[in-house]
Amino acid sequence: MEQVYRFRVALKFQKKLWRRIEIKGSQTLDDFDGIIRDAFRHGFDHLSMFFRGRVWRSEDLGEINPFDGGVKNTRRIDRLGLREGDKMEYVYDFGDDVQHIVTLEKIMPAVEGIEYPRIFSQNKPKYKYCEKCDRLGKKVIATCICVDCSNEEGREVLLCDECATDEPEDHYVVEKLY
Repeated sequence: MEQVYRFRVALKFQKKLWRRIEIKGSQTLDDFDGIIRDAFRHGFDHLSMFFRGRVWRSEDLGEINPFDGGVKNTRRIDRLGLREGDKMEYVYDFGDDVQHIVTLEKIMPAVEGIEYPRIFSQNKPKYKYCEKCDRLGKKVIATCICVDCSNEEGREVLLCDECATDEPEDHYVVEKLY
């Protein structure tokens, strides 16, 4: 019977943001990369890489390049020699250097009828409110971060979709991940 690997993937510098991902042993690091990108809403326009050990000071398990058909990382999960409790690191976007800690929690038999890879569970969101709406006495969940305002103020400036569209055209606004 085919084995499934359950990993806990957490942002390295925001450990409260995590996802549990299940993937078959016969699937590849390229498949794993795709589900991590989906789970954390990373785009498909940056390089990424898996590492065994600490980033940049360890065995690199190969990069994933999404451009021009991309470099596929065909290393199978079951051929990485991982045991329960082992950790890897995953970096998305070498410019922004978004680092993740990847911990193998469990190896178990695949369940018939379930499609893998899949997001098995995730952290309970701790929603924050839009700053502009909050000043008006409205409680609207923030869905965006204005990067330009955040850099200027030295803190996250959170906005709802509606307020984000009111930002100046040259401001860079990104989705808030919960």
